[in-house]
Amino acid sequence: MRLPVLALLAALPATLAQAETGVWSLIAESGGCEVSFLPEAVDDGIFFVDRGEADCGPDVGKITGYAMNEEGAVVVFYSTLDGVDLVGNVSRDRDGVFTGKLRSGAVLRLEHKSGPMGITDPMTGLLTGEDAAPVDPADPDPDGEAEADAPLAAMPAGDCLAYAGRAGTCADQADLGPPDGGQLQLLTRMNLRDQGTTSGSSVIGRAEAGACMAITFCSEDEQGRLWCGVQTDAGQGYLLKQDAETVYALNSCR
Repeated sequence: MRLPVLALLAALPATLAQAETGVWSLIAESGGCEVSFLPEAVDDGIFFVDRGEADCGPDVGKITGYAMNEEGAVVVFYSTLDGVDLVGNVSRDRDGVFTGKLRSGAVLRLEHKSGPMGITDPMTGLLTGEDAAPVDPADPDPDGEAEADAPLAAMPAGDCLAYAGRAGTCADQADLGPPDGGQLQLLTRMNLRDQGTTSGSSVIGRAEAGACMAITFCSEDEQGRLWCGVQTDAGQGYLLKQDAETVYALNSCR
């Protein structure tokens, strides 16, 4: 399936980058800008923060990825421009506002333009954090399940790869690796890149969840993630097929 509007998508990144939860303001003392949270993986368990073409300042301007923790109540921010570096994190308070700190200790604030709301967790597809109950200071861990060293990003259950948006379910063996039939079907919105890697590549467009696409070949990048080349009206593009945790596309169109 060709994407005739690919050139238009590439020309309007700020408008089309809006995820299901829309546009957020991410603000630090050193600067800030409007961002959108997209379910495209940029590293293991880390997903894409789209800042468009804005100059967001020296701190927020480093942020390219995010991960959810504590059922969406905590958002952890990373830079994936040169390796993976922790930039900072914010926590959702009882009023629904996310506040926290950069790694440097400076204040970081995240708020939605239309008021308090949660963020869609790319691992589950669910809007998380909205109904999180305030912590009782007298009993901060009523179930006795808190872990001192909880991971920053959610992981699929067991030793299997999970489908994007279906945490806790193991992907079928038939959907692992490159497709045999030369087609794949996306489970989530994905960026099309000009190279089969996130290091040094550029986004040239986007393909929506459910799109059935013909592939030319698939190959692994330096981190072992599987990328597939697809032919579009704008030329060759590359989609992330799967990484060490998640399968982002089925190996057949249904």
